[in-house]
Amino acid sequence: MKCRVKIIELGVMSSLIMLAVGALAIEPRSAPAPHVSVVRDWSNRHMLFANADLVSMGAMARSDPRALSNWIHRNSHLLKRQSGPARRFMTSAQKNSKVDWAMSLGGSGGMPIAETPAKFTFDITQPPSCTNDFVVFVINATPGVGSQANILAFNNLYAGPQAGACGVNPTFMWSYAVGTGPVFLSPVLSLDGKKVAFIESASQAVFHVLTWKAGQGTNATTGAVAPGNGSSVTTLNYTNVAAPGCATSPSGLTNASPYVDYGKDVAYLAADNGNLYHVSGVFNGTPAVDYCITVAANKPLTSPVYDGQSGKVFISDGQKVYAFVAGVNGFTAAGSVQVAGTGGSIVLSPIVDSSNGFVYVFSNHDNGNTNSIVSQMPVSLTSHTDAAIGPATTGMILDGQFDNNYYNNPSNGALYACGTQPGAATKPSLYTLTFNNLGVLNSTPAMSNDIHLNSATNPAGTCSPLLELFDGSHDRLFVGVGQQGGTGGANMVSMWTIDNRITNNATTPTATATNYLGGTSGFALDNFSSFPQASSIYFGTLATSRTGPCGKNFYCAVKLTQSGLQ
Repeated sequence: MKCRVKIIELGVMSSLIMLAVGALAIEPRSAPAPHVSVVRDWSNRHMLFANADLVSMGAMARSDPRALSNWIHRNSHLLKRQSGPARRFMTSAQKNSKVDWAMSLGGSGGMPIAETPAKFTFDITQPPSCTNDFVVFVINATPGVGSQANILAFNNLYAGPQAGACGVNPTFMWSYAVGTGPVFLSPVLSLDGKKVAFIESASQAVFHVLTWKAGQGTNATTGAVAPGNGSSVTTLNYTNVAAPGCATSPSGLTNASPYVDYGKDVAYLAADNGNLYHVSGVFNGTPAVDYCITVAANKPLTSPVYDGQSGKVFISDGQKVYAFVAGVNGFTAAGSVQVAGTGGSIVLSPIVDSSNGFVYVFSNHDNGNTNSIVSQMPVSLTSHTDAAIGPATTGMILDGQFDNNYYNNPSNGALYACGTQPGAATKPSLYTLTFNNLGVLNSTPAMSNDIHLNSATNPAGTCSPLLELFDGSHDRLFVGVGQQGGTGGANMVSMWTIDNRITNNATTPTATATNYLGGTSGFALDNFSSFPQASSIYFGTLATSRTGPCGKNFYCAVKLTQSGLQ
């Protein structure tokens, strides 16, 4: 039986390699096996694809490479690789260690709330690479050459105090001071990992594409360098460009990370002037604004999301969700629906279930300004169904996560969301939402108000975007909680086992880890792996204090081994 399982796994790997190379034109090596890289950033969480057979997945990947990346995420237990003798790194000592590593990002700013580092895996067909696998963090701080970085990367990621395959601590792979303003929105990687797209938030939003070089810059606070000598950066002040569809309107931005359509080498950008921009030549040319459209004048927009199946770009102005079709010469409006009665209620971009034709947003107000909600709508945006997740709040309601069953059949799945507590709208709690046999969201939660994602003192706080990982045996949910804008709150990460749907609000986490000041940013993750220290989550802390995992008065970049939380 073990031999048969191994043959099946190798067959899956071979099929995956052929599909990856054919669909994505991934660079082959001279060796027999091709080089199959995987990129994961904030956008993977906002494009959902069914856990389909390999043929269907290949077709979806030709439309959007995220389909391949997300399939690997969903099936990484079939692809795990080891180096040398099998080693179990989840020892009892490991289980008691709550920080594998924590590196300073400086005292002026860190990876902000709701934003997500970008992870690059060089080759999924080989053991994880200490040299070539890396994670990119942005820093919400004013940059300076020879001092503070605003974007950097670590390699030697699979480090840790117990059986680290890459030593005890990671290495600063590169550290740059780009432009004059902070970077507080999520970065996006090219498919080969050689370039990073991000937006600098000075007085005006500036789009940068960085071609990095390893070894440039030594740390976050005293060793940042300007791109040059083998690295470079192209810059586009996109809101200050005359383009068809909307007037020149210099603007900053609050919420809108770039979204890249890899197949067309196009980025969709937005800004606080209420405009949506179509930018070509992102990674394979020179970025240029082709055209734009005013979505909602002078309203901060969320990040756009492009769905290759419907051909629509989805975006929100904080109250409404809009759809646009990007044509040769401009955008065409393709529907809108209002889901919130108060401006700024929707902070993060829509989540698009491309396979099943649904769009989701998370909002701190419904249309009646009574409840915090999850709202589901068809891609036509002709209607919406809401599920209340506690009273309306002035705090942020950020992304929830679907369990593994949802990707096989939505009617059998669940959606977990962090809402608010009845009678205490500043305090977070966990909700379980379900779907009918047509995949439509049930308006009544299957479980309400599990307060155990917070500490025993149950303080006010804000949840990070949630993260889910299925490792082939268990389905896990990760949540970071802290006090918004401060050092109080629970300041902890909790891991929940969701093999069986949570229906009892007395359910407690499988494990917790504490002392993450202010809470956590969004999570980046490795796929499941048996390689030492290579099944991890990466995030930033949101505040500083006199003590902390990376030293006094510093924001931290942190790695936690998934199984180290068990």
